[in-house]
Order: sequence, then C-alpha cells, then structure tokens
Amino acid sequence: MRLHGGADWARELEEALRKRAIKMLVVCTPTGLDQQGVRNEIEIATQLARELNDREFIIPLRLESYEAPFRIAQTQYIDFSHGWAAGLAELVELLTNIHKIPQAPGRSMGDWLSAQSVGATRLVQRSERLTSNWLMFRRLPHYIRYCEPPSGFLLERFQNRTLHRWPIAPVNTGVLTFASPDRDGFLAQDIPARNVSDMPVRTFLNDGWGQLSIAPYEARRYFSDLGNQAFESFLYSRGLTSYESSGGRRAWWGNIKTVPHVQIPFEWPQQQGRRQIIGTSAKRQTHWHYAVSAHVRTAPVRHLRMSARLIFSDNGLDALADAKRMHKLRRSFAKSWRNARWRDMQLAFLWWLTGGRSEIELPVSHRQRMVLALPTVGFTAPVSVLHLGEEPPDEDDPDIELDDWEGFLGEAAEDEDAVS
Repeated sequence: MRLHGGADWARELEEALRKRAIKMLVVCTPTGLDQQGVRNEIEIATQLARELNDREFIIPLRLESYEAPFRIAQTQYIDFSHGWAAGLAELVELLTNIHKIPQAPGRSMGDWLSAQSVGATRLVQRSERLTSNWLMFRRLPHYIRYCEPPSGFLLERFQNRTLHRWPIAPVNTGVLTFASPDRDGFLAQDIPARNVSDMPVRTFLNDGWGQLSIAPYEARRYFSDLGNQAFESFLYSRGLTSYESSGGRRAWWGNIKTVPHVQIPFEWPQQQGRRQIIGTSAKRQTHWHYAVSAHVRTAPVRHLRMSARLIFSDNGLDALADAKRMHKLRRSFAKSWRNARWRDMQLAFLWWLTGGRSEIELPVSHRQRMVLALPTVGFTAPVSVLHLGEEPPDEDDPDIELDDWEGFLGEAAEDEDAVS
C-alpha cells in the first residue's frame, strides 16, 4: 500500500515478505497461480517457513478451483468459493485464536467485524414458504405466423399495433402474429393481409426462423413482445389503467370505480389471507393504488414476471401529473411495509383480477390462447431470514391507516421487483 512512482515493486514486495510478514495469504485462482511472480513469492515463503520453523506460514485462500503448485500441494486451503462470509470467519478464527497473531493497537479485528455485521441478516431455524412474482406458462399457442400486406397497402399502417385486435410484432415488410387473416382476407378491421408462412411456436423459440433471418435469441424477444401485449390487453379488459414512467415502463392500476375499497380475501393453496390493494390518506389528501408491470421471460423457464409499485392520485381516478410528487410519495409511503404485505397484496390482486380462478387465459387470436397458471410459483425454505429489527415471519401484519405514519420524506424506497 506504500508503493510510489519509481519504486522497485518486486524488491519492495520481497523485502516485506522476508522481513515483516507473519503469515502469507495466497489468493488462489487459476489465473493468479499461473503468474511467475506469484510462484516466485511462494518459493520465498517456502524458504521462510523453514527458517521460521513454521509449517503453516503459507495459508492458501481458495476463490476458485485450482491446480496447486508443488510447494503448496499438501497445504490445506480456506474455502471462499462458496461464500465470502464463511471463508472470512474461518480465516479470522485461524489468525486470532489459533495462531494468536498480535494486533496493532487501534485496529481491532473484532470491532471491524462488528461494524460489518450491522444490518446483517440472521437465520431462524423454521421453514418458510416463499412466494415469487413468476406466473408459469401452462400452455402456449401452437403456431406463429408471418403476414404481409397486399401490394400497394401502406406498410406503416399495416405495422401499426394500435390498429390490430391481436398482438403483432413488425418484422421486415410484414408482422409476426399468432392470428391469421379471416375469410375475407383481413387481419384486423380495414387491414388486409396474406399469410406468407407459419411455424410451430416451440420450433420458433428453439431454432428461430431462418427464412426471415430471425436468430433464436431474436425469436424469444419477439415472443416476449407478443406475450406482453396479450397480458396488457387482458389487464385493460379488466378496467385497469396504465401509467407510463419516465423510462417508458408501464404500470397497470385500478381506480376507485374499478377496485373494491376494502380488504380482498384470497384463498390459494397454502396461502390464505386478505389485503387492500387501494387506499386513502385523508391527512395527505391522496389515494394510493397497487399497480403491476409485467414482462414475459423465456429463461430459465418460460414465465411472466410481475413487478409491484404504487400509483398515487388526488381524486382516486387520475394518476398524479406531478412526477416529482409521485416519486416522493413512492419513496416514503411504503417504507414500513414488509415483504409479507407486498406478497399478500400480490395474491389479493391476482385473486380479484381473475375471480379466484386457477389460470389466466390470454387470447392471441380467434382460436389460440396463452395460458398462465395461478397462483405465482412458490418455494419452501428450510430456514427463515430476518433483517435487523424484524420479527419472525407469519406475524399478523394488518393494513395500517396511512394517516398514522410519520416521515413523509423518508429515504427508504419500496422494492419494485420483490420476491418475498
């Protein structure tokens, strides 16, 4: 740490190793151990180990799998490859309690470790059900089609999404769609089209479409685009309104005429409860609305991933036009809400959205559907994780009157893509 411009760093390092080192920690990775300078320092340390009569002078730290040089082939390493915390704890125990290496005054390792642990999580030995924000695809459309307009028809109009009833994705001189032209040759009202070719959806996702010069990764992107359109059309059909953020991301929410202004009971397998997804604060004269954004993903499995956020309105009907005020409210309103609350709001929202059904059907043509399974994917963990100050999970977390909250301009922000 004291090297400066013009210094002979190799000589400085050798001198530090020979004259000032109590132990040598070798950070072991294949790339690092392949360097001649590192091997030279291991040779010097091996010589020092003999002179000091310290067989444990060299302590390897395993960051990745490696082939040990001859000099340390039989030396046991400390494993950092499966977790920094476990490796550091073992190293500190070795240096302070086993080798009893003296510490310089004012530089207590214990104080440093205590400082690092502030705000850390702790484990509780009890199982906990984890609810994700993933909706799995239960069924895909069978075919995807490539359609083009007749000669002379304006391409810009043909590829205009707002003029089509079903999802489309502009490609080349036509569109990708799950729909096909009707008997009169129309893909949408006043939009004539001809079906150029079609392909099984699963083949499209795996292999792309060579005839259209669409690579597999592009095919999956087009599929996501079409799926997003289908889901947003479904949300619109349920009376939800979209709010577009500055980044272009749209969140869908219900107003006071659409969503019940009471707690919504839900009863999914292994998950029962009730939550509000809309509320008011008389003190601040504002309404809050639970909102979701969604994006179809094809990896690691095909699913639709939802993200939660809050939208605010003065009258319960129209989202705030003041973006700065919306941002301040979003950062402060939900700072006391825990993961369990966001989880239950998601479950209540889906129950209301679907009427408690076990799947969501997304029409993508007159005959084809995408089908999503409900509820969201769940997991069971053998332990529970608690943040500093949290109580064990499954506690009663009732809806709290917003007027009772303090700290309007708090710094904590809600997690917009939480998996609780």
